[in-house]
Amino acid sequence: MPERVSVARAYPSDDDVRAEYQAIVEGHRRTGPRGNLLFMVSTADLSAGRGDLYVGLGLARGLSKAGWGVSLWPTERMTEETPDDIDVAIVMVESFVPGLVHERTHVIAWVRNWADEWAKLPYLDRFSQLWCSSQASADRMADVFDGPIHVVPLGTDTELFRPRPIERTEEVVTTANYWGVARGLTAALESLATKARVTWFGANSKYLQFQGPITHRDAIDYFALPWVYSQWLIVIDDVIPSAALYGNQNSRLFDALASGAIVISNESRGLTDLALDEVPAYSDPLDLAAIVGRLLADPAGTAATAARLGALVRERHSYDARAAAATGMLEAAIASGAPPARSALLRWATLQREELRSMEIERSDWRTRFFDTQGDSESARKAVEEIRASRTYKAGRMVTGPIRAIRRKGD
Repeated sequence: MPERVSVARAYPSDDDVRAEYQAIVEGHRRTGPRGNLLFMVSTADLSAGRGDLYVGLGLARGLSKAGWGVSLWPTERMTEETPDDIDVAIVMVESFVPGLVHERTHVIAWVRNWADEWAKLPYLDRFSQLWCSSQASADRMADVFDGPIHVVPLGTDTELFRPRPIERTEEVVTTANYWGVARGLTAALESLATKARVTWFGANSKYLQFQGPITHRDAIDYFALPWVYSQWLIVIDDVIPSAALYGNQNSRLFDALASGAIVISNESRGLTDLALDEVPAYSDPLDLAAIVGRLLADPAGTAATAARLGALVRERHSYDARAAAATGMLEAAIASGAPPARSALLRWATLQREELRSMEIERSDWRTRFFDTQGDSESARKAVEEIRASRTYKAGRMVTGPIRAIRRKGD
């Protein structure tokens, strides 16, 4: 069994970068000489662990440095009309219906994953542009959208994700969160843990049960992640199936490489388009163990590969680079004239969708509470009674996807 070495229980947060992100959250960067942008995100809570928020803020920060005003519009404000001084709203999640975006504002969908779900939306023609995080997803969206489509991959904030002054003593780590859906990553790491030291940082650790000797810790603060990626040699990435299908690589890939680690992904699609062909990808637990074994057996070669990939990511895949590319796309949208009209029916659909979302969230909260208390039979009984009395109990099978009543133009 691999011997463990001392690993820090806590890592310092990069408070300077956090302060910059918080300034965007609080609206202190909302206006700029190039125009004003609004990122429609799931939350504005920096501690919530939501990928769309961190990705949105990373690009927003790059765009702010490029002269754009940037601000956020989180889920709890989706039932409000957006301000009238916003030039472009960037929708980060496929379930957000843009019916309450101000009539003078162009709307761009950033298809980071879930391309097939985006493709089903009956109001796609209400968007001025689509941004897709891979060429394959752009090709998929071209089947259903006639407007401009651009490839805008995820990236990394290179001021945050950079090598930190800590010895790279640990072997294998992942920072994937657990949201209640089984992941192939679990079996792969259980097998690997008999051959290498494996640590898993992630949300909801108490719901995960491991058969192998994996050290599992709760989610780490986002602004401390660079220290993890600087102490571990290998980071295992886990692309979800809907993203893997179209080669939509995670931001974890860029963040870890920029911090000096080597990344092993479970999906090779999309890597060539990013010039990251050297990133190894595994197909099954045995393949993962073999790749890790080769990397650990050749520390000099592994360090050289990590250095090459890190330099490439910092040069080509920073959010400053993404902002420079996106600026022309944003200017083209603004210069294209009036945005597509958003009807009263779309406004109604937005309100209905948000009502369903609030019920969905409430039901999820009840479900979590039940599982947290099921070890105590009396607490579990009371939790079940309260669930049955809640307004969401009877809506258990209610449709919670985007409203389908609005037909695509031409259908």
